[in-house]
Amino acid sequence: MPLGLAASASGFSVEDAYMRVMPPGRTATAAYLSVTNKHDKACSIIGGSSAMAAKLEIHQQLMSDGMMKMRRVTAVTVASGETLVLQPGGFHLMLLGVETALVAGETHDMSLQTEDCGAIEITAEVRSLFKKAAAAEKAHDHSMHDHSGHDMHNMHKDGMHK
Repeated sequence: MPLGLAASASGFSVEDAYMRVMPPGRTATAAYLSVTNKHDKACSIIGGSSAMAAKLEIHQQLMSDGMMKMRRVTAVTVASGETLVLQPGGFHLMLLGVETALVAGETHDMSLQTEDCGAIEITAEVRSLFKKAAAAEKAHDHSMHDHSGHDMHNMHKDGMHK
């Protein structure tokens, strides 16, 4: 099975399941994925578990009084035929009490419980926090830009580039 993809019970499909490497000294990480409900009824995800974490909770980030806040939710309902995207800045999974370091590229199993649609078994890839940032920086090639108006020699002194 390709990394970052996970199949589960016949009533669900899961794609792009991954979790983040934890910064040093932390014991919590976030996990993200897309889960499609193939049942002929709505299914509510009510929690989960993983051997690598003391607890697995569903959380949601939302804007409140001009501040981004995270809160635990007890259930997320996925309508029949719909896809729930767990992503940064929205609904996501929090793995709490993770005592071992996570290494980019390894995989870990998780199980999400539903109210009455069975379990959703997931294999998630561990990804670096900096993987996307590094890829974006690499993709941003300055070689074809017109830099004639820049003093390239003194660029670092004036704070334009660090």
